[in-house]
Amino acid sequence: MTGRRRFGRLIAAGAVLGTVGVLLTAEFLPGVAYAAPAPARPPAAAPAAAPLPAQQPEPEGSHGPSAAERAAAQARAAARAAAKRAEAARKVRVTWDKRGRPHRMAIVRTNRIDVVTDGRLTRQVGRGGGANTLNTLDKALPSDWLATSGDTATLGAMIVLTPGTSLAVEDPVKRLELVGGATPQDAASIYTGSGRVSLKGVTVTSADPGTRQAVAPTAPGRPYFAVSAGGRFDAVDSTIADLGTASTGIEGGRAGVTFNRGATGSLVRTTLQRNTTGLELSRSDAVHLEDVTFSESVGDGLVLTGDRGTTMSGIRAVGNGDNGVVVAGESTGRPVTGITTNSNGGYGVVVVGQTGAELSGIDTSSDQAGGLRINRSADLHVTDFSATDQPAGVYVHVSSSRIALDHLRTSGGRRGIVIEKSTDGLELRDSTIDGARVAGVGIGGKHVLLSGVQVKDSRAAVRVERGAVAVRLAGLVLDGGRDGVVATPGTTGVVIADLVARNVGSDAIRTASTDTEIIGGRITGGATAIDVAAATTISGVTIDGAAEGIHSRSPDIVRADEVRVDALDLGVNALPGSPFHLTGSSVHALEALRGPIQQHGTNDLSLPPLNLLSAIGVPLILLAIVLEQVHTTRQRRAGVRRRRVPPVPVGATS
Repeated sequence: MTGRRRFGRLIAAGAVLGTVGVLLTAEFLPGVAYAAPAPARPPAAAPAAAPLPAQQPEPEGSHGPSAAERAAAQARAAARAAAKRAEAARKVRVTWDKRGRPHRMAIVRTNRIDVVTDGRLTRQVGRGGGANTLNTLDKALPSDWLATSGDTATLGAMIVLTPGTSLAVEDPVKRLELVGGATPQDAASIYTGSGRVSLKGVTVTSADPGTRQAVAPTAPGRPYFAVSAGGRFDAVDSTIADLGTASTGIEGGRAGVTFNRGATGSLVRTTLQRNTTGLELSRSDAVHLEDVTFSESVGDGLVLTGDRGTTMSGIRAVGNGDNGVVVAGESTGRPVTGITTNSNGGYGVVVVGQTGAELSGIDTSSDQAGGLRINRSADLHVTDFSATDQPAGVYVHVSSSRIALDHLRTSGGRRGIVIEKSTDGLELRDSTIDGARVAGVGIGGKHVLLSGVQVKDSRAAVRVERGAVAVRLAGLVLDGGRDGVVATPGTTGVVIADLVARNVGSDAIRTASTDTEIIGGRITGGATAIDVAAATTISGVTIDGAAEGIHSRSPDIVRADEVRVDALDLGVNALPGSPFHLTGSSVHALEALRGPIQQHGTNDLSLPPLNLLSAIGVPLILLAIVLEQVHTTRQRRAGVRRRRVPPVPVGATS
């Protein structure tokens, strides 16, 4: 083959390989999101043909690639470069789609930062190892994407981290403003991906590009932090404010900070305020919360949904628009503890759909709906809980079952504990309720036990409402208030054992529940000790100092066995048509018995004991003395001289 012909074929082969490279580039370029096509260039004018020099044959034994081989290698390298660009563009497009197609986005990788504008990979900036800072981003991003003035930085692009990368926001930056807008694509949110974001001693807030004020809570383009699986978010001595998006009804809202499945991190001495929801842990892993305050959120302050291994202490939820803390989602057994709530728009703490949860060390006050709401939960244990000035200290409802409440304290408010009728199985132990304006404990459910509960100065200490079944009150202590235990018609299985009632204003026990049992206990003072309007059995009860001991208006038989009544006026008063059987009892009063009372065995009926007569007579004597002194004083002021005693006649004493 002549040298000219070989050279011609070499040129033809190069042309073919070049065409292949162009075709490969065209094949992969569609993967670059909206990549702008290169401008067409006019073909260069062909040079005048010149005679080709004679091709010299290669000397024998020469080494190295031939020209054809070199051309083929260059074509392969060009194809690989095109493929890499296409793959980078494809990855960018996937991330861009996944993050809501933001107008501006920076993807931080271990070796570079990809700058993406409306889905187009417009710049790739190489970087070394180590943590990224805002200064690092400032060097890589366009000048209008990140601006710094003094100790304030304004970020106008979404940041997405990838595995092995991190972003630290700390000194010298003290304030970071994340730009938002009217659409979700305007939000400069921060995604950890599988990387790490850390805040230290900074305030992070949103900023409207037009007004430079915080973005409105209703704006769809409000930025937020999202911590993804394998990612980590840490905040120390920081404030996170005015972030998160509201629910649109079609799409759920975003909390100011959200830890998603498998995410972890910590918040220490940090405040979240004026966010949509302050913080949400959604199936996160081992997040640590210490001395964290959630305030003025549009909705809830802290939401725990299926989180695992969460540890918390010093949690404060104050002035949030809805609930202070919500525990929902999958039950994981993590303890909920160390919480203080105040002045939230809903409840202080809400527990929904939990099984086996443990709540302790919770202090609630002045929340608008109540202190603690338990909904659709089972095998729940609440201890060391307090509620002050709440509409309902604890509200249990919607088929909750096997609930244990112990060492609860409620003060003021309308109701202390409310047990709704669908609740089945609740025990309230060793608790104190003080000053409830309506009722200390309201019971409408089934299989309810109160043990060692003390109720003070409440309008009604315990109300057993219609529909309640199998209610047992054991060792209940009542001090003051208007009514003690009130059982309404339509209830069954009420047992009152070892009641201690002191100076209850009206009735210590008033029951219209069929077959109520009153066993043991002591009632002191008050108007009426026991008032019954349905069949009741009373045994072993001591009544001391009440105006009326037992008052019966029941159409069915009431039985009183081995009772001791020391009343001021009436011992046992059975109205006409109210059968009453008295057995082996002691009744002392000015009028021991009144009405159709049948006596069985030996009964001791007499006037009140001397101490009661003294209690009646001494005040009357004191009243007489006071009236005499008042009369004497009035006579002196009127000028009436005391009548002199006439002299004794002489010899009258002889």
